[in-house]
Amino acid sequence: MGFLKRNEIKEKEVPIMPEPKVEVKEIEPSFSQKKSLSQRRNLSLFEGDTVKYLIENFPTMSIGIQNGLNNLADILEDTINYIEDRSSEIIKKNREFTTSQEHRDTAIAIYDVVQNINNYVSWMQDEYESNMRKEAPTKDSKVATLTNELKEESVNTAKEASPSQATTEEQIEIYKDFSLKDPKGFTLHNHNVLVEDWDDLLVKTAAILTKQYRSNKNSNKIVKNIQPLEKKSTQNSFRDTVIEMLTEYKINLDEFKIIIKNK
Repeated sequence: MGFLKRNEIKEKEVPIMPEPKVEVKEIEPSFSQKKSLSQRRNLSLFEGDTVKYLIENFPTMSIGIQNGLNNLADILEDTINYIEDRSSEIIKKNREFTTSQEHRDTAIAIYDVVQNINNYVSWMQDEYESNMRKEAPTKDSKVATLTNELKEESVNTAKEASPSQATTEEQIEIYKDFSLKDPKGFTLHNHNVLVEDWDDLLVKTAAILTKQYRSNKNSNKIVKNIQPLEKKSTQNSFRDTVIEMLTEYKINLDEFKIIIKNK
């Protein structure tokens, strides 16, 4: 056998094969997995201490938050009803049981949110009422003093004025326009209360409603359908908040009157 000379040996280069790319495909989570993930995101609007601070220092604003959450819960309940109607239609028309079940699962998830909101509002209401009870002795004393002052002032005015000049202070039903008007007090049935300004009016209205008309909220009382006069103004924004409270406690709007300050 012959031997090749060293310079006659041709070294062959071994080609380097590129490393194969491994494509990692993200697996889309199933509907049930998505639902499970969403359930971990509980309703967490504020820390408890934040809400308590609001209730103690800005009670009227906390009532506004409660009303807003109640409105959101109502919208979500309407959404649930709509989804359930569509779910039933899908089964009847197309026999799409899988899609129908996904719709129903979504409705159940939304219902959980509604329950969460209701519990949250209930907790806020309990905190609000607890705070009102703490301040009740001071407020009751102040309200009583202001009421007596209002009555005395009315009596004195009547005594000082001649029969032709004696007039009652202007009282306007809550559903009317209060642009450029400031409150001196308000009347509701046998309650006559003096106030310093609109913010004070909101606080004292809330105090009377939660203390004297609490049972109204769950009653079957039917109230008159009175539409407030719509006109944008700072005063009417306060008025609208009062109207929301009165509506919640099922009080007719023509039963609540505001005594106007004389300019």
